[in-house]
Amino acid sequence: MSVLNYAIPPILQLEPTTACNLDCPFCLRRSLNRSEASISFDEFRQIIDRSKSRFLTLHGWGEPLLHPDLPAMIRYAAGKKILVNFTTNATLLPGKTDALLDAGLDAIAFSFPDSEKFTPVIAKNVAGFMQERSARKQKLPKTYINIALMEKHLDCIDKGLELARTTGVDVVNFERSFPWTDNQAKTEKSLFVQIRSTARKTGCTVTMPPPHTNPCPLFRLTLFVRTNGDVAPCCYRADIALGNLLKDNLSTILHNRVAFLKKMRTDPICSGCRV
Repeated sequence: MSVLNYAIPPILQLEPTTACNLDCPFCLRRSLNRSEASISFDEFRQIIDRSKSRFLTLHGWGEPLLHPDLPAMIRYAAGKKILVNFTTNATLLPGKTDALLDAGLDAIAFSFPDSEKFTPVIAKNVAGFMQERSARKQKLPKTYINIALMEKHLDCIDKGLELARTTGVDVVNFERSFPWTDNQAKTEKSLFVQIRSTARKTGCTVTMPPPHTNPCPLFRLTLFVRTNGDVAPCCYRADIALGNLLKDNLSTILHNRVAFLKKMRTDPICSGCRV
């Protein structure tokens, strides 16, 4: 077994809360959460101090802006030279933009998984955030529209790119949704060509998901930590705990990750995952 398998993933994905103000039908939040919970700021600091990752992603199965300490979390991690980002549904941005722009945030993504959910109100919120960043003459945080590709919602591609064009959002990021079916995997090449073609016409910058591998990039690059400190293989396998960063040594957790890696190709969910 290579020593690289015991390396600390560069990205710490820490879930601030499992509460959400939306109830999107495609979201796995309800099936993965027994109840709504939030991490305390003291527990957050403990996890940051014990982990050694270079990047911090502050979202999981909930809306991060529902956590009252989110700006303080960003400031604390940024003060330790950690690059911080999070994804939001953008519904709660009004009244929070100044605090986020003051906190040292490196990047923010506005989730756009369903065009029906992305109402004119949310588009207005994104535009307001971009206008305030521009008024401050700040280059950071870098802004993304994040689109989870789904068979029933491919109209979100054109609408998401158009929103980025009109608001000045820096990048439109596309990712595979879970589960990504065999049929989607077979047709994704032509879909990605279509996206790049549309992006060129609109003048938008896009990022596309990397080729699927097993183990996948989510596992190799990210340490996913739930609100209670449990470490899971990835955000989609929140049903498995490989240890707890509030209770266990990081070395123990990394050892457990290697043990899970050895059986990933036969795991009933991981073996069929195409994300």
